[in-house]
Amino acid sequence: MARNLVAAAAGGSPPAEVTGSAIRWAREGVALETVLGAYHEGIRAGMQFLADTAAGHDVDEVVAGSRLLVRVLETVTAAAAVAYVDEHRQVAREHQTAAQTLVSALLSGYGVTQLAKQTGIAIASSYQVVALSIPPHEDERRPGIARPSAARRKLRRVQVALGTPLGSRALSLLSTDGGTVLVPIDGASAHTPLAMTTEVLELLSAAAEVPVTATVGACDTVRIPELAARGHELLEGLLVAGRPPGLYPMADLPEAIGRDAAGYDNPQQAASSVAAAPNDRRIGRTA
Repeated sequence: MARNLVAAAAGGSPPAEVTGSAIRWAREGVALETVLGAYHEGIRAGMQFLADTAAGHDVDEVVAGSRLLVRVLETVTAAAAVAYVDEHRQVAREHQTAAQTLVSALLSGYGVTQLAKQTGIAIASSYQVVALSIPPHEDERRPGIARPSAARRKLRRVQVALGTPLGSRALSLLSTDGGTVLVPIDGASAHTPLAMTTEVLELLSAAAEVPVTATVGACDTVRIPELAARGHELLEGLLVAGRPPGLYPMADLPEAIGRDAAGYDNPQQAASSVAAAPNDRRIGRTA
């Protein structure tokens, strides 16, 4: 392998096996540091060969060989990293598209089984259903700012923030002003329980840099369309009624928020472990 890499570097380009292997390993989920480590091992073998054969050779030849190996290292590292990252991004886009398609099916109640087979994403027997409202960031209102770009950056931060506490099995369908999150409730997540909680919502608010409001409930998978519709109706009622941001359990909210929710001046009054205090914190960073 080392000889192939040296020969390729002398020609000014890495061999196809470098980019091909990096792409394959990205598809298989092998860590980038492991990929680069494998190639660097080949470079180290070249260095060792140069050291073992240096005796009796002209100093200029040894220097030239060392420079060539450094060029190999630079060429291979750059080529492998670029190929890996490009493929990793493509895989992530494919997974995101598949996940969003599956969420749409779960929310509509149609074609779930077939899509689950096509995407390879496991379907839980029940889900926590979360309706989210994300208000505009101050940059989205600022004159002269590229408002759509600011909104997209806000959305990307929220999507990234969802990943750590809720894991890869949580499904979301979000836009720049909110959407729906489905968190699996089954044996597969028993050892690492996943749930939308006050703390998770605070993380989302910090990422969005605006206070997020959400309603939350749980149901069997077949009832997701019904519960999601109710969650968004209740969420709209909370916003119209001017309730403070936070996490509101659906079971603790009256059907007609605007008319009957006089006692719900803040989400802490909902007697549930997922109720949250208002979150008005903003972080001094632009969207």
